[in-house]
Amino acid sequence: MKRDLAQLGSTEHDLLIVGGGIHGLAAAYDAAQRGLRVALVERGDFGSGASFNHLKTVHGGLRYLQNADFPRMRESILERRTMARLAPHLVRPQGFLIGTYRSPTRSRTAMRVAFLVDAFIGRDRNGGLPPSLRLPAGRTVGRNACVRLFPGVPADGLTGGAIWHDYQMQNSDRLTLAFAEAAAGQGAVAANYVEAVDAIRKDGRVLGVRARDLLGGAELEVRARVTLNAAGSRAGPVMGAFGAPRSFLLIKAMNVVTSRPMDGLALGARSPDGRVLFMVPWRGRMMVGTAQSANPCAAEDTSVTDEELQAFLTEIDGTFPALQLAREEITLVHRGGVPAVRCRDGRLDLQGHFEIVDHARDGVAGAVSVIGVKYTTARHVAQAVVDVVAAKLSRPMAPCRTADLPLPGGETADIDALVREATAAAGDALDPGTVRHLVETYGTRYRAVLAVAAEDCAWKERIEPSHPAVLAEVVHAVRDEMAQTLTDVLIRRLPMGSAAYPGHEAARRAAAVMQQELGWSQARVEQELEGLAAFYAPIVVDGR
Repeated sequence: MKRDLAQLGSTEHDLLIVGGGIHGLAAAYDAAQRGLRVALVERGDFGSGASFNHLKTVHGGLRYLQNADFPRMRESILERRTMARLAPHLVRPQGFLIGTYRSPTRSRTAMRVAFLVDAFIGRDRNGGLPPSLRLPAGRTVGRNACVRLFPGVPADGLTGGAIWHDYQMQNSDRLTLAFAEAAAGQGAVAANYVEAVDAIRKDGRVLGVRARDLLGGAELEVRARVTLNAAGSRAGPVMGAFGAPRSFLLIKAMNVVTSRPMDGLALGARSPDGRVLFMVPWRGRMMVGTAQSANPCAAEDTSVTDEELQAFLTEIDGTFPALQLAREEITLVHRGGVPAVRCRDGRLDLQGHFEIVDHARDGVAGAVSVIGVKYTTARHVAQAVVDVVAAKLSRPMAPCRTADLPLPGGETADIDALVREATAAAGDALDPGTVRHLVETYGTRYRAVLAVAAEDCAWKERIEPSHPAVLAEVVHAVRDEMAQTLTDVLIRRLPMGSAAYPGHEAARRAAAVMQQELGWSQARVEQELEGLAAFYAPIVVDGR
């Protein structure tokens, strides 16, 4: 996967996508797989917005039963299964537990009924999956069992608990990147750090965008017969550039990663304002989320203030009084603007369903926008979007096969067999922990990292002794995965920094390899180190 700006501007594409989050990348993959000439530009790194900032869950939509929204529940269950089929090395089953109470909608009886409906609608939820990825049916437990499994569960009116299973992404950034790699493998031309500055318009039609390379400063025009706005929180400004401005509400969502150890079940409880928060085990740590702002936020408002973080800590304390989470235990704050709707009582809440807007209805031809709201169903949404694009292009296309073709690295479901194969291939060059890490991170593409490691003995060394990642992965990320910054590498290509600051020495070792590969000056190295530390704000790291 190479960054080729000349190819972006050298031809008219069938489809140009603005935005490289999970929805834009899935659309690029779908369209390229069906035979379209596809281009994609992303102003930051792939998956660096809302696609990074979430609770890492691929979920089957059990909450849709509250509104008897069976079609959406069925869609979520099928797409949950599809994700496991496409990338079996990147997901694993995760159990969830919430208490049941003396309430018509929160009782054990209500949850038993919900699980029966879920079992019927999702009767094929495990179809085609290996035993290690098959999800058990939901069940309820008694009060004593719930208290044992969930010490500190709110006890007032407690009658028992409800347990169900979804999937957890151990490395969601690799899953997002796999869609980028799949799109590139089908011929799509994608580039990160290229900002769509304005739309090219003529006679009421969008013909592409004027773009700027944020790394080199060059300006270019990217022309296409159809332009798709998949810009996430910036979808509103892009619609304005199309000449089709719309009201586009955003609220700020926030999760925190902590240093508190946790394993086993994810635990949920109602916050003082009635929403459900979850404590989720992730890579041996506890994550907590999701907070929502009461007021709308701007597209560019991705920062978190000390006051906002403290307010979330107060909400966590009110939801889980026994937790007593300290500010010093927070190692990373997920945050981002997400689509919102205003409820009848005036409150703002998350938008519940994706939206596809053909701007021809606004008098603007050649432009489509997609507002995605859920990572799990991004592949399905992309299929629907490309169907709309196909109709606008009035040309026959190959059928969509993205639900059936494994993503790069996901060509086997037997991870243990792949580990044995990788162990034999690595020989004595890498320790067992690193070999398993490579398989669980890259799947069948671990071979590419081994090939890089074979070039230089120094690249077989761990970046940091306590983490299994090796320096060869830094080289691979730069050469073959379009990583441009130290933050790209340590947070979204390697899993070292996606839970906490990886440490100054690890950062310097990785930066030194990037300096060698990319010809950075020492001033650029210092700038990259500062940028990595700044990513964790408002957490202060390494004395910075």
